[in-house]
Amino acid sequence: MTSPRPTLYLIDGSAYIYRAFFALPALNNSKGLQTNAVYGFMTTLLKIIREHRPDGLVVAFDEKGPTLRHEEFKEYKAQRPPMPDGMKAQIPYIHRVVEALNIPAVKQVGYEADDLIGTLARQAEQAGHDVVIVTGDKDMLQLITPHVRIYDPVKDKWSGDAECIAKFGVEPGRVVEIMGLMGDSSDNIPGVKGIGEKTAMKLISQFGSIDELLRRLDEVTPTRIKTLLTDQADNARLSRKLATIDTQSPVEFHPESYRIKPPHDEQLAELLRELEFTSLLKSLQPSPKQSETKTPAPSIIEDESAAQRFADSLPQNTPLAVHCLFAGHPGVHADLKGLALSSGGHTTFVPIDIHAYMRPIMPLLHDPQRTKVAHDLKATLLALHRLGVTLAPPYVDTMVADYLLNPNRRDHGLETIAMERLGERFGSDKEQQAQPQSLFDVDTGSRDHATEAASWLVKLEPILSNQLTEQGSLPLFTDVEMPLIPVLADIERNGFLLDVEGLHILGKELERELDRMMETIAGLAGGEFNINSPKQLATVLFEKLGLKPL
Repeated sequence: MTSPRPTLYLIDGSAYIYRAFFALPALNNSKGLQTNAVYGFMTTLLKIIREHRPDGLVVAFDEKGPTLRHEEFKEYKAQRPPMPDGMKAQIPYIHRVVEALNIPAVKQVGYEADDLIGTLARQAEQAGHDVVIVTGDKDMLQLITPHVRIYDPVKDKWSGDAECIAKFGVEPGRVVEIMGLMGDSSDNIPGVKGIGEKTAMKLISQFGSIDELLRRLDEVTPTRIKTLLTDQADNARLSRKLATIDTQSPVEFHPESYRIKPPHDEQLAELLRELEFTSLLKSLQPSPKQSETKTPAPSIIEDESAAQRFADSLPQNTPLAVHCLFAGHPGVHADLKGLALSSGGHTTFVPIDIHAYMRPIMPLLHDPQRTKVAHDLKATLLALHRLGVTLAPPYVDTMVADYLLNPNRRDHGLETIAMERLGERFGSDKEQQAQPQSLFDVDTGSRDHATEAASWLVKLEPILSNQLTEQGSLPLFTDVEMPLIPVLADIERNGFLLDVEGLHILGKELERELDRMMETIAGLAGGEFNINSPKQLATVLFEKLGLKPL
């Protein structure tokens, strides 16, 4: 029994940079760098690796400057607009992504990515590999063989001989003959002007090749097509040459060099943090080992004297992190199971079921000289209010701070922020081991989760404050956003009064004003009409009133 052939995936890197840039909305990190092309390109790569598990992988890029095709035809791709600045700025980051993922990349002066892919495909096939070319470019169909297929991950579509014949009516080896006649507007390949795809397919199906077609022009009908071919024979030959992928370009296939290897974890994590791809960072970076995240063990306050010792241990005027442990979702009616407090050097957990524990803690929460750091401050204020506890300003809400720094990002969760700024994640192994086994067990996993979160908040406060200062948003954060949160908490807790009678009066006034406006419009139009009808409105504006459209 023969062993299966290893599979090599060849990625048309330049094509997928363009596809990602124009397909995705304009994503930006907090420094203003546009990142949509990098994100789309990277997710495509990761999807291929995850779902298809190739034995080898290579990304081919176009190199700057003219190619051999430009020497043949100066107008080759001349109609294409310059690369957008937003895309151009992302190219170095895409190359860094490929390097950090430990994926080989190839590019060559004078050659396009298509040529490098074609050459590697032929060499790999001869070396006993099955080859998958990842592209959406129809030109690549010419490379299909029994051991070379095309895959478009955007459409999740595979193409082999049958798909090529279904599209062009000919086998892969004759695709360039059709391209030579019909041309390719995307590459500015002229073809024979006046001959489209259907006519080209019919002619090549009948005559087999451009050379044979031109040799037997007397047999071509109708006369119009014969005249076009006679007048543009050189264009047909040139266009076929331009469309032909060079499978002899100066690149060599080395199986071991192109084998899938583990990524460079630290380099990849640093790059993802710089780009602020926190969801990818969380999915790619393994959970930290206990030795990597080991911090001083938090204390558990079990009596008033322990609470007093914690309060006495805190330096004056230092920030205090406050993180609530809820029994359910946070909100006005959320039940509070406990409170994690941290000053950085000392972290503790305060069970809320015995209020006596809180007496020594109250001065800390009321201290106007001590900044209170929380994630989702409004939920914290609402929860403490239910206990009759007031949390005095000044405040720092890490969730709001992250929103100001990254307004286009959807995820402003604490773990996302900690992963990005601190490179830390919740200790999932510890949390799983600590899950309660019965109703009588203490849920130490949730407690540890809360104390870990509180320790992050203290570390994040100076980092986020510095970033807000650099961005110029710190006054907005301290003078507007933070004072607003207690107001929003009060509104959510108390609601607000509506002057129903006043609203009815206002509604009647608006109705009378609207009636007056409709009478004025009807007078100007020379009669009443349905102003909500685009057709009737157009008749009035452009026919009756004679206005010119802009």
